[in-house]
Amino acid sequence: MTTKAKTTGATETVEQVVTATQEAWKDGFDKATVGFDQIGAQSQENVDALIESVNVSTKGFEAINAEAISYSKKAMEDGAAVAQAAAGAKSLQELIELNTVYTKTAFEAYLGAATKMGELFAATAKDASAPLSARFSATIEAAQNVTGK
Repeated sequence: MTTKAKTTGATETVEQVVTATQEAWKDGFDKATVGFDQIGAQSQENVDALIESVNVSTKGFEAINAEAISYSKKAMEDGAAVAQAAAGAKSLQELIELNTVYTKTAFEAYLGAATKMGELFAATAKDASAPLSARFSATIEAAQNVTGK
């Protein structure tokens, strides 16, 4: 084999190695770029889910606050009405009966309001956690796709 043939063979081998290396680097860079784009998109989706969760929580707490104000207002009005009626009571027996009826209705109203507020809290927690739960599931799925499991 001549020196020229050896040089040509070595040059071809070096060119093949350089070409393969360049292709490997390009493929790796392209995959990394796609990965970074996916991470960026996923991060944006996570932020969007957090914002949605906060908005749902805000609406839920507004409903809870409205319910608390409504209950408090009615309780104050009922209490004032009973106080007026008690001031006009003609006997101790009538006063005791007014107090008994008021206590019973006030307790029933309290239980009703507490039940309704409990339901509002539960619904708010469920609705506010839904977007975050969905993003958590998507993140786990994406991680599994990356790791191949």
